[in-house]
Amino acid sequence: MVGPVAVKERIAVLDIIRGFALLGVLLVNMVMINQLLMEFNTDMDVLFQPALLVAGPASITAWIVQVLFLGKFYTIFAFLFGLGFHLFLSRGEGQTATNRRLLVSRLAVLFGIGVLHIIFVWWGDVLASYALIGFLLLLFRETKLPRLRAWAVGLMLLSFVIVAGSIYLIFALPTFANATLDGLAPADVAAMEAAFEARLNEIRTVYTQGSYWQVVSYRLRNEFPLVLINAIVMIPRILGLFLIGLYVGKLGVFQRIKEHLPQIRKAMYVGGVVGAVLSVAHVGLQLGWAEAFLTPVLSGTAAVFLREVSTPFISLFYVTGIILLWHRGALSWLFAGFAALGRMALTNYLVQCIALAWLFYGHGLGLMGISIVYMPLMTIGIYTSQIIYSRWWLARYSQGPAEWVWRRLTYGPQGVRSEQTSAGV
Repeated sequence: MVGPVAVKERIAVLDIIRGFALLGVLLVNMVMINQLLMEFNTDMDVLFQPALLVAGPASITAWIVQVLFLGKFYTIFAFLFGLGFHLFLSRGEGQTATNRRLLVSRLAVLFGIGVLHIIFVWWGDVLASYALIGFLLLLFRETKLPRLRAWAVGLMLLSFVIVAGSIYLIFALPTFANATLDGLAPADVAAMEAAFEARLNEIRTVYTQGSYWQVVSYRLRNEFPLVLINAIVMIPRILGLFLIGLYVGKLGVFQRIKEHLPQIRKAMYVGGVVGAVLSVAHVGLQLGWAEAFLTPVLSGTAAVFLREVSTPFISLFYVTGIILLWHRGALSWLFAGFAALGRMALTNYLVQCIALAWLFYGHGLGLMGISIVYMPLMTIGIYTSQIIYSRWWLARYSQGPAEWVWRRLTYGPQGVRSEQTSAGV
């Protein structure tokens, strides 16, 4: 049987990128866990339309998180997932069938971890979605590069269309609702608004004052189905990003970085310039620069659409920038910390989410509702402690505790004795 790859065989820069991505994931997850699922992508979501916030520190922080962080780091992880898929299947001559069986087992275990995470920690899990969509990735393992590139581009374009349609409905809904409400008596309208507000307060009370098991019960009954539906909607985007990672893996970019430096440098410039231009445009639309010739619904839809299109370009800029800095030997002290987190990415992701649930929910410190202003500093504090813990742990063990469980359930007893894999799958 093929076992996990030894530490010495790991591609070092992948751990650095993975650890860096955990920083952005932590900050965005902190903002998201501070609000209810019902508030997501509405005017109550601070990252949906920062322009609605009163000008000041909170507004500035929300803009920074939206433009530079939101969506960028799950994009990186999805890319790494597809890349890791290729690295895993290409290990060991003549072991393709064995690797494929092991990969199916790994995905099944990851899905189980993700489901438990959704139920017992919080609704923002990505592990279950990645695992489910990872099974679709198996269909592309033998696909040639030109067709793989076409599928990746096509799926990404489809995902942008889906986002545009969904956001249009979100922005247009108040118009439709007002047209409907105009035909109702004022008392009926007031009753409907009061009922919605009461439901929102009821949910908030569960999260801010309820016991741990009350929160789990509510999440299982009300949020778990919505998370699964969202996973289906996200298939084009996530699978497209997986395929980009698979494509880059088949090109051998990370296996032969020095050989691909000119292309990596060019990709960084493209990602930076295109990402910056699209970001300026989407911020301008949110600030109302196009109000003279676009309706609020079209302007809002276009703003979110441009933000979504800018996301993979900004992620590309981050990834290629790190590769170039690492190759030059710059920031080695910082990258060492990133690498430690990256080697224990699953453990650190789960620890982050557990810590956030304890910080914000009522069965812990109950901080839900605090200003976004405090969150960057809180993120740095948690992230720094994770670097310290990860370096301490890896000085004694070859892999993180969650990685140990994952590999034990995948490989059996051999997984306990073996080293940590380089694949991000």
